[in-house]
Amino acid sequence: MSDPAITRCWIEPYDLAFADAWRSARGDADRRCGQVLWLEDETGRIGVGECAPLPMAGTERPEAALSWLEAAAASLTGCCVEAGLAGFEASADHPAASCALECALLDLLSARAGRTLRRWLSPDSGDRFRVNASIGALDRDVSRRARSAIAAGFEVLKIKLATAPPEAERAALAQLVATLPAGVRLRLDANGGWDERAAREWLRVLEGWPIESLEEPLRDPSLASLEQLQTGCDFPLASDESLPDLLASGLPAATGLRRAVLKPAVLGGARRTLAVAERLKELGIACVVTTTLEAAPGRWLVAQCAAALDEGLAHGLDTGGWLATDLGEGPPMSDGWCRLPRRPGLGFRRP
Repeated sequence: MSDPAITRCWIEPYDLAFADAWRSARGDADRRCGQVLWLEDETGRIGVGECAPLPMAGTERPEAALSWLEAAAASLTGCCVEAGLAGFEASADHPAASCALECALLDLLSARAGRTLRRWLSPDSGDRFRVNASIGALDRDVSRRARSAIAAGFEVLKIKLATAPPEAERAALAQLVATLPAGVRLRLDANGGWDERAAREWLRVLEGWPIESLEEPLRDPSLASLEQLQTGCDFPLASDESLPDLLASGLPAATGLRRAVLKPAVLGGARRTLAVAERLKELGIACVVTTTLEAAPGRWLVAQCAAALDEGLAHGLDTGGWLATDLGEGPPMSDGWCRLPRRPGLGFRRP
């Protein structure tokens, strides 16, 4: 059977509590809710995709995602898998739902071909890549989380800023920096929490510290304002939530932007993520892939995308530990690396 038809689709909602409250300048959260989409073809093979909308990260609202996903998935019943993917077009207004539907189709196709999803997307993909530790905001437990991450072999620690008064955050960060062993660096994320004056003050404070990069320093960034901030800064500034708007406005051939953070659930799927990465690479902009706090199925997709476009930077996959419970085992990580098995398809196994 060259191209089996999809015979059944179903959607399972989930509601998972966080082990600790997740804090960022764009909002706090104590739960993660979404849906898991399952597609079954007439051979009995099943593909999976996670719809994990997170409006504060740039996706559609949950109710809009579910409505679109239900209609789009139902329309695939009776359709051949390859034809379904060939006719698939991500919805700009429903990127998280689009990501889930594309992922389930890609899972079916790559598994049927006997290939990992990363090699289906990019034949030269490797099986491992570096990851940063996600240790949250500068609260009273951040030092403990940092020590735990360092003991686990992580060399890049990601910290959320702009969640407390600047003076308190600077003091806490200085205290943490003083305890870091050689070789460990900080990836900071302000989530658009500063105006330009505050961002410049922070850059002066961070000078000489072991900073790997700083994400979204400006509340209302433009390419020009990011370029001005980057001038004289010895570590990369990165665009994350602002990236879709920058892409829509057009990036010039010569740009001062040095790094971009790509989220498949925000961009509309794996293929769109890799296409954006290729465009940015041509402009000399390095890319990392990160989660939107997905459950295990969604993190497997992020891992496959990270492996497919890996440029040696640490990717943001270490967020599963913030969940008190999960939908299954996530991508395996140890010593600051994610090492993916060579199972065909997405790699996620239903418990």
